[in-house]
Amino acid sequence: MAFARLFTKEKGFLVKIVYWSDKNTVTYLVKMLQSEKVVIGDSDTVLGLFSLVSQAGFIQLNEIKKRADKPYLILIASKKQLNHFIDAKNLLLSMKKLINHCWPGPVTLIFKAKKSVPNFMKSKKGTVALRVPDHVGLQQLLSHFTGLFSTSANMSGEPIPQTIDEVNKQIIKQVACVVLNKKEKSIKQIPSTIIDCSGKKIIVVREGAYSFNGKEKK
Repeated sequence: MAFARLFTKEKGFLVKIVYWSDKNTVTYLVKMLQSEKVVIGDSDTVLGLFSLVSQAGFIQLNEIKKRADKPYLILIASKKQLNHFIDAKNLLLSMKKLINHCWPGPVTLIFKAKKSVPNFMKSKKGTVALRVPDHVGLQQLLSHFTGLFSTSANMSGEPIPQTIDEVNKQIIKQVACVVLNKKEKSIKQIPSTIIDCSGKKIIVVREGAYSFNGKEKK
């Protein structure tokens, strides 16, 4: 574990930085998240904020993002976690094929949520957005949870930061730590592709890191 200065122009402003490759990092992150704290880190898409899938986690992200009008993406460890949020047995064959083809990867899928799923997890239309990331560190972290809320590390209406140094300092001050990958010199800047599977037809809502030809953009 290490302390590092991210914003050199801000005297005395320190933030705790940990690295996915360190053996104690996942244990530390689990502790922080279970203590209802928010962390920021890299992923297989853009820099993200991560929190517990709970009412408290939802409120914290709203306060950080300065928004309250829509739900957050939920990251899950594998498709086996789907039944916590949707009736997976009712999925059409085409949707099952899509899941097997795109996950793990930078593809967010929108499904009709179970009736038992709390309102803070789903949209006004009763849908929930889920993704299995193609990221070793996140996979290890997610194995300790049913899921984690995730959202880009910017305030609502602001550009998505391209580097950790570009993250609004007001956001950095509200997180427990920053987790990064030592090996990567730059952070991926392309958000996930979003596909709506909540109806009888599969609809592409946004093309992002995963293109229509089935290849991940670099």
